[in-house]
Amino acid sequence: MFKRSAAFLVLTCGFVFLTSTTIHAQVCVVDVAKIFESHPQFNASLENLKQQAEEYKLSLQTRGEALRAESEQLNNFEVGSPEYNELETKLAQASANLEVERRNKTREFVKLEAKLHFDTYQQVTGAINSYCEEKGFRAALRFSNLDVDPSNPQSIMQRVNEYVVFHQPRIDITQAIITAVGGSAATTGNLSPGTNQR
Repeated sequence: MFKRSAAFLVLTCGFVFLTSTTIHAQVCVVDVAKIFESHPQFNASLENLKQQAEEYKLSLQTRGEALRAESEQLNNFEVGSPEYNELETKLAQASANLEVERRNKTREFVKLEAKLHFDTYQQVTGAINSYCEEKGFRAALRFSNLDVDPSNPQSIMQRVNEYVVFHQPRIDITQAIITAVGGSAATTGNLSPGTNQR
């Protein structure tokens, strides 16, 4: 009876060990931030968007300077005269219109950048899902592979709050996903703002 019980115990322990190993092997980790940094289409689109924003900023500055220069003409008229009042009203309206346009454009650029991030994230998570299905992973945990900056409290807290404390390199699928998304572009639509491995 004792021998049978001991054998049963050994078999049971072996089953638990195998089950535990299988569960561990079904979990992988992925550095999403690194995938974004390595995504050629995302970075090209983001750089293009930044360039458009910078060009608009310069255009706005030029138009603002033109309005300031035109306001110098007020010195040619007597304060309160019809000519003075007419020019002052014109300049005030032009300045108000320019400010409204600036705010609208700012919101537009923010929305475009958010859409770019969202569309790229959708593509990346789609690639992660496909890879996990193919390789048999049942869960993918997000983590960061960046070194902690001891002098930066934010960097320290990011590491402290991470879900993944330890992982084996063989379950890091980051590079596989970078390769998977490297040859295909995220669906980002028109980025030009309107004018008005285990």
